[in-house]
Formats: sequence, C-alpha cells, structure tokens
Amino acid sequence: MLNTGMMGHQRDILATMGIDIWIPNHSVRVQQTQPSSLWRDQALPEVMVELPQNQIEVPAFSPPDIREIDSTLTQFVETEKESRHQNTQVVSIEPLEAVPQAAIQIEAFELQAISSASCLIVVDASTLSESQVELWLNIQRAIPTEYHELKWPFPLAEMQDGRGASSYVQGFIDGMGVDKDLIALGEIPHLQQVDLHQLASLQEMLDQPILKKRLWQFTQKSLNTRMTDE
Repeated sequence: MLNTGMMGHQRDILATMGIDIWIPNHSVRVQQTQPSSLWRDQALPEVMVELPQNQIEVPAFSPPDIREIDSTLTQFVETEKESRHQNTQVVSIEPLEAVPQAAIQIEAFELQAISSASCLIVVDASTLSESQVELWLNIQRAIPTEYHELKWPFPLAEMQDGRGASSYVQGFIDGMGVDKDLIALGEIPHLQQVDLHQLASLQEMLDQPILKKRLWQFTQKSLNTRMTDE
C-alpha cells in the first residue's frame, strides 16, 4: 500500500507538470518479498513516459530569401569591379613643357680644306692676310687636291646655335678625311676629339720658310705610305 501511495503521489506531480503516465496493468500488482522493508528499499516498477504531441516543438524551417541572396551577390560583384577599376586606373600625367633655351652666339669663322689621295689639310681661313692667302694658294697648286670650305654661321636660322658648331666641324672633317692623314695648319676652332697632325700655321711658314719644307715632306711621306699599303 505504501508503494501504491507513493506512485500515486508521483503521478499527481507529473500530471501537474502536464506529463501523462502510462503504467502497464501487470505493474500495478507489486509482490513484496520483504514486508518489513521500507518503501525506499523496493525497486520501483518500470515507468514509460509518453509526451503529448502538442508539447513537442519543432523549429520551423524557413527557405532562404533568393532575392536577398541575389542582392548581396550583386553588391559584392559591383564592389569588386569598382576596386579593380581603382587599382588599374592609369593616372594621366601631363608632359612638362620644354623651356626653350636661347641660342648661343659665337663668332663667325671659316674653314678651308684640300683633300688629296692620302691626306686632308685644313686651315682656319677666318682672318687670312693677303700674304697668307697667296701662300695657301701656292700649296694648293703644288699638291693635286680637291678644295672644300665650311662657313659659320649657316644661313638657316635654326642652324645658328653655337652649341652645334663642334658637331658641324666634326662632320665636315669626317666627311672628307676617311682613311686619310689629317693635317692642321695652326689652330682649328671648334675641332675636338680628332686624331690629327698639327703643323705650323701659314703665318709661321711666312716667318720661317724652312717650315714649308716640313709640310712638303709630311705630305710626300703620307702619299708614299698610302702607295705602299696598296
């Protein structure tokens, strides 16, 4: 009777909690093997608890919002495009305007040259005296040569910058002196980086006539060397 009353007490508590209890018929009858033992020492019958269907809550499943996903993907793609455009954007740099430089003015000069088969003789003819011109003509008659001259400044305004004088002189010499000995009679203005033989000027030859012989010997030696090489 004690066990039955205890089970009834438990059933009342579970019923208050909203839990129904199903007890098999054979479990109601309890055989007491030890009448003198207390109820707590007895094994309780197997109780099967059945929860009502209305007490089980299943979380609702909501399908994903396709429009929201599409909007998120579109926003991501647009952000990536904008980021790439900013990284690859070419910064246009306006070219700096060249500041025109004023032309350098240099004194006018004139070079004259005679070219033979073996040598090229150049003289500064800018300020030749009458006696110097006569000596220069005699040299041209004594040696079979071709006559050339260069006058500065050039007639064209864009070719009168003194910065280009050295280049023009160099081109004048190189154009005629290929594979020839270069002989300069005195100083040659604006002539740089040229392998030449500098002999006495026309005025020095007039002052010391023996220097004319040196010019003659040098031209003959150059001619003989040329003939031997051929």
